[in-house]
Amino acid sequence: MLAIADTSTIIIIEFELNLKKSKGNEHDGRPVTPAGKVDNTAAREFLTQNLLRRTTGFLYAFNIAPIALALSQTHDLRIANAIDIQSAGSKTRAPLATVKQAIGDLHGVHDVNINEVFRNDTIIDDMPAAKNGTTSLALRAWIAHYVSQLSTMEDRLVQVPPVDTFRLSDEVVLEFLAKSSKDSFQLEQKKPTEVTRQFTTSIDHENNHIDARADRYQNKIRKGRHQRAFIDIGECTGRGFTVDGQVTRSQGRIAKLATTNSLSFVGKTVGSIKIVGRDDPTQAETQRAQKVLEILQGLIDLKHDNPWVQLVFFSSPRDDFQWPSAWTEEANDAGIVKFRADRVARPLNRSQTKAVKQMLQQSNDGRLTVIQGPPGTGKTTVIASFVQTALAGGLSGIWLIAQSNVAVKNIAEKLTDFGLTNWKLL
Repeated sequence: MLAIADTSTIIIIEFELNLKKSKGNEHDGRPVTPAGKVDNTAAREFLTQNLLRRTTGFLYAFNIAPIALALSQTHDLRIANAIDIQSAGSKTRAPLATVKQAIGDLHGVHDVNINEVFRNDTIIDDMPAAKNGTTSLALRAWIAHYVSQLSTMEDRLVQVPPVDTFRLSDEVVLEFLAKSSKDSFQLEQKKPTEVTRQFTTSIDHENNHIDARADRYQNKIRKGRHQRAFIDIGECTGRGFTVDGQVTRSQGRIAKLATTNSLSFVGKTVGSIKIVGRDDPTQAETQRAQKVLEILQGLIDLKHDNPWVQLVFFSSPRDDFQWPSAWTEEANDAGIVKFRADRVARPLNRSQTKAVKQMLQQSNDGRLTVIQGPPGTGKTTVIASFVQTALAGGLSGIWLIAQSNVAVKNIAEKLTDFGLTNWKLL
């Protein structure tokens, strides 16, 4: 669904899939056959001419990039002259911060209400309708219109480049961006909405705060706009109770929590801490979304002349595809880096040595090395040993990529342990 609002009216547009099933019942034996395609040509043309590609005025929306890409991927619709409101607001891109910056002292803002409206910030509104018939989707549309009409936003909004998917003539690029946006959303939905863990805690009695330290970096508490904390408190008498709280600060493995009441923690202990609500996007996720937005705004020209990028991201393998000849040349004997144990800071066992030697191969048969083993078997040590040997042999331009920030952090710490510090963390 998509919501459009002006000063007096909110319109909800509900999209239907092209293919529908007939009214047959698969349980009573009646056949269920697909119906024909719905002819929505007239509706699509009306939507495009009067809204998505209107020649006068602009469309204003929060988080316009995923909306534009969802329209393209799901319904093959494009959009022009669409302004991302957060680009004119707070650097945090939090809707609440943008609304408060726009309104200023004009009106009071109820933080809880704004956060609730934008809790599920997608074009699919799965929240129940309120008693007055409005939904969070409709309210988002009204807020976007209201904020865009404020005089405090006029000069800021005029400086924001409009999103225009019509300018992306390359269908492959648009399809790639849409798929990337959808994949990011699906990964976001897989984040846990409730986590309960034990932490090493200390109590700041002066400020009535709780400091919680995670045993592992991946178990740390991260601050989230839509999170609540439930803290189990124990007393010396053996009784216990739970108090509400929120994460006020998070850095590394340590998080600071404040309770919503003035309860004294003197003589009390902290048990488990339950965090309800998803974490905020990581810095990498935020930057990725920003780059996608800038591409749609025309600020970044997404070139894809690189053969690797073309093959992996923008196309499927073809029978006639060929790598550049320079990429497939095997190193001669003089250019091959030989493994030498004296170049490695840590002693390696036989299997680790074999793995490093295989990674140093530059023949076509040795382009890929798969190393598998349970935790503690020295996989990260093998990576650091390879890097140290490769650098000593004159190789450069080495990229180390992992599936999580924690894995990258572990590799970085191992490199430092090996005395390798001339690298950049991205």
